[in-house]
Amino acid sequence: MDNFLNNLKCLTEVFSQKDIAQKTGFSASSINNYLSGKSQPSAMFLLKLKEAYKIDIDQFMTAKIDKENFMKQNISYRKFFGNYIVYYYNSSAYKGKVGSYNYDILTFGVISIIDDKDISSPKGTLASGIFMLTRMDAEKYLKVLDSFNGDVEKIKSFYSSFPNSYFGNLEQNTTQLFISLKNNNDQCLIILNNPPSSKKYRGGLGTVNSISRGREHVPCVQYILLSNVPFKVPDGEIYNILSLGVSDINIKNETKELIELIKNLYLTSKPTGLSEYQQRKIVEDSIENIVQNAVDANLFRFAKVSNMEDDQYYRLIKDADYE
Repeated sequence: MDNFLNNLKCLTEVFSQKDIAQKTGFSASSINNYLSGKSQPSAMFLLKLKEAYKIDIDQFMTAKIDKENFMKQNISYRKFFGNYIVYYYNSSAYKGKVGSYNYDILTFGVISIIDDKDISSPKGTLASGIFMLTRMDAEKYLKVLDSFNGDVEKIKSFYSSFPNSYFGNLEQNTTQLFISLKNNNDQCLIILNNPPSSKKYRGGLGTVNSISRGREHVPCVQYILLSNVPFKVPDGEIYNILSLGVSDINIKNETKELIELIKNLYLTSKPTGLSEYQQRKIVEDSIENIVQNAVDANLFRFAKVSNMEDDQYYRLIKDADYE
């Protein structure tokens, strides 16, 4: 009983007494009696603990739990359980055909991480997802999924009703979170930072590697945003956060050269001998070269999940509605 009392106390410190009461169906007063030693646990209570927290009953009764290891094995996975809205670029938009401020290439999805005891992935975690949604549909589906209150069968049934749903699992190490998803035609891997906190996971900014199913079947790597509530900010702000790199570009010298060129072409009293088309073409080529050189000098050719990008994400998430 000493081991049981110690381990049950450890369990309440990790998950809370209220959580244990809800998961086992036993009243708070019953659990208080167990903790105070007034009554001994029933076999049914132990079975409910095993189902809810995946404990080994023999070990729970005969050996003291290492609280730190127990937290790593349980709450670190449990904190990810939930439903998330997903923001990313539509990879079917053909390279070179997207305008500078064409926010229509943003697209959306939903992902759920659930506790599925029927599968053998780490801690019974199952990841499911639907992509290529409109923002309105993604927010609507998130509400539907949240209304299931973690009911595994309802969530699985929801995703199974869509022909292009993705299924997979969640894994983690001390610093990273990996969500692997696939369907009959595609497979993707999402990598996010693993927060060192045991608090409920809200989401994050990570990278996703997938096979684009747009105009060309080519590997696609980009940033992806996950959040357990919809963002209130406009698409344009999300669009900018998802870009591979943002940099302050200094084109003062180029601006001076362009002004001198325009002066010489249009503001001089001396005839240039050039037709209107030739003048316009010179200006056009000059602007194109300036833009191209600025892009080449400032373009980030890789994506990296870092604390700097996380800071952007958490500033964005402050505007989300947490009830």
